[in-house]
Amino acid sequence: QAGYAPQAFVTMFEKLQQASPLNDDGSFPYLRTHPLTTERIADMQARAQLSAGPPLPALTVQQAMITARAQVLSNPGVDALRAAVEGAQTAALAGKSPARQAGALYAGVLASMNQRHFGQARELLQHLTPLVAGDAPAARLANLLAAEVAWNAGDAQRVLALVAPNAPGRPELVLTSEARIRTGQALAAAQRLQTWVAVHPRDASAWQLLASADGAQGETLRAIRAEAEAQVALLDYAAAVDRFKAAQDLVRKRISAGQPVDHIEASIIDARLRDVQLLLKEQTLKH
Repeated sequence: QAGYAPQAFVTMFEKLQQASPLNDDGSFPYLRTHPLTTERIADMQARAQLSAGPPLPALTVQQAMITARAQVLSNPGVDALRAAVEGAQTAALAGKSPARQAGALYAGVLASMNQRHFGQARELLQHLTPLVAGDAPAARLANLLAAEVAWNAGDAQRVLALVAPNAPGRPELVLTSEARIRTGQALAAAQRLQTWVAVHPRDASAWQLLASADGAQGETLRAIRAEAEAQVALLDYAAAVDRFKAAQDLVRKRISAGQPVDHIEASIIDARLRDVQLLLKEQTLKH
């Protein structure tokens, strides 16, 4: 019965009932090996009503853009990327709803960027931006896409011009932190990332960005600890233990050489190493 609509079975059973009114009067229903035709019709009518369900809500511009991103990222082949770009051309957009147009343009920008055709991506962005101007959630997605294009094109200053460094949201945090590190503002990036990971300790990417920000400032000990915490977030406790031990080795070398040491950071590393060693032991026992 797979592949057939319930209403099709209703029609079929009604025809069977019309074809056999003389040889089947519906007697002795409990002695039959199959249900009565009338029961089958009633069952299929009920299924038809359930399968119809309420009408789906209209596609929003934001939903169309999110769907477009998922489609492009899940199918990164050259042919699929070229098809996405073609679908964003003016002729292909004719007759489509604003939501469908926004989705097609978003897909075209992302596909162009992934093919490193940045000029084409910016051109399509010029069509997308006015289309979403009156929709705040969709306008945010378009702005983040423009910043993503700028970042991949190597224009970190443009990223910071498009996205406020203290704007809420994880995508904004990632883009602006990367741009700040590249433009010599690693301290500001590290401060915001430190606040973020304090609230979201399982965000491995944020920890890795923090390691880059600390490393850019010459804070090697903090950078190693951030790398270790990134491994903890990924549940790779063995790799985390290795990084924490490397941090301890660095502390010992600095003490031996008479160099200054951040003793608070060293104490945190010692405590976190003990915690993660227990987690590693538990993980090993489970396996």
